[in-house]
Amino acid sequence: MKKNIKSMKKIQMLFSKYEKSRKVLKAIINNDALSHLLRERARIELDQLPKSGSITRHKNFCILTGRGRFIFSGYRLSRLMLQKLSKDGMLIGIRKSS
Repeated sequence: MKKNIKSMKKIQMLFSKYEKSRKVLKAIINNDALSHLLRERARIELDQLPKSGSITRHKNFCILTGRGRFIFSGYRLSRLMLQKLSKDGMLIGIRKSS
């Protein structure tokens, strides 16, 4: 699981590094008022950016266990850890229903 966490942190770093340039290039590509040549250059530059820096490559993992399924986005915890911590009373505002 540690390997998953390390690789996702690397992808998050790449995404944050290239986020602005990726958005600018996509805006240029989608703008019909600009010339075709400029839009084509922007498309080529976008293709040269690293693919793992894209937001679609990002996946949420539990920050405690590294589990990649059923993650609560507000807490960034898997359902198993959320259940365990809430049962122990470690999470504020969550309690067992009765």
